[in-house]
Amino acid sequence: MSQLATLKKRIGQRLIVGFEGTRLPSELARLDEEWGIGGYVLLQRNLQDVPQILNLNEDLWSLGQGTPPFIAVEEEGSPLHRLPEPFTIFPDMQHLGKVGSVSVAYEVGAVIGRELAAAGFNLNFAPVLDVNAQPDVSFIGNRSISEDPDKVTTLGKAAIRGLHDNAIIACAKHFPGIGSLRENAASISLPSCDLTLERLQQIDLKPFQKLIQTGIGLDMLLTTHTLYPKVDSQMPASISRVFLQDILKKDLGFKGLVVTELEAKALTEHYSMQEATLHALEAGVDVFMVSHSLDKQVEVLETLLHQAESGDYPKHVWELTFNRIRDVKANHFRVLRTIDRAHAREVIGNREHQRISRRLRDGK
Repeated sequence: MSQLATLKKRIGQRLIVGFEGTRLPSELARLDEEWGIGGYVLLQRNLQDVPQILNLNEDLWSLGQGTPPFIAVEEEGSPLHRLPEPFTIFPDMQHLGKVGSVSVAYEVGAVIGRELAAAGFNLNFAPVLDVNAQPDVSFIGNRSISEDPDKVTTLGKAAIRGLHDNAIIACAKHFPGIGSLRENAASISLPSCDLTLERLQQIDLKPFQKLIQTGIGLDMLLTTHTLYPKVDSQMPASISRVFLQDILKKDLGFKGLVVTELEAKALTEHYSMQEATLHALEAGVDVFMVSHSLDKQVEVLETLLHQAESGDYPKHVWELTFNRIRDVKANHFRVLRTIDRAHAREVIGNREHQRISRRLRDGK
């Protein structure tokens, strides 16, 4: 393999893509052949029923050009869940905070993990570690476990263990914490939060800090597209060197993968795709997610390739990031050649899983 082809495979592993429809588009298959794409995120538009999901995920497992891809979904529990029936749907995570049981939190993570793994997924964009610090105004509301950062930490840790014990990588969110935010940072034009770093450290950052420093293997974090002008007046946290390099990686000691969605409205209304990619790269983003447009996915890849070839970043930097992505996958993946359909039917939405969901809904 030529040096250019090898470099492209290193860069391709840093991209998670999305697409329309219930089958992998042929143009994405061709893109994978050239770049070895790092992962795929599936939204409701991609998820029709269990047989279709199993077929799609089985096809995705064969991609990656030697490094199997992340196959991701966003399954928090109600109100944000992507999977159709008969997958077990849990009530919102506020119920988890009210029950306050570590064993129940572990069971919830384990059930979600078992069903996702049986269906061929390997990555879940959950749990939410945002502290619902201002419940009267915060949009995060019942998606947050609690108003108490210690409870968010304890129960979030248990849910993560449940996912990990079932071969599902947990990608916690939304760093550095949006429990005081009034608007949805993903869908509006760059929201702003007036908190100081001291206030963030007292409440919002605590779950992230404690879970990073207790060594539970928090391998991935998803960022928020929110401007915190009293901390960094120039860049939203998702592409901020202050937040991602100085606070997250240096101060908190995070060694895992930082994920940023580049196609969110909060970024696209202010930056071109090339600008957002360069800012994210400079800030320390490891994995770039582009969930919709093939043209923008290609633009991100070509922008990263240009930076690699320009020599502005030493060669070992690209190798280190590729190695960390490869290691996270190796630590969690049960690589599939085929999905066991009979096992999937037994696991997905089974009676015991539904019982656990009802117990949580009933506050037990």
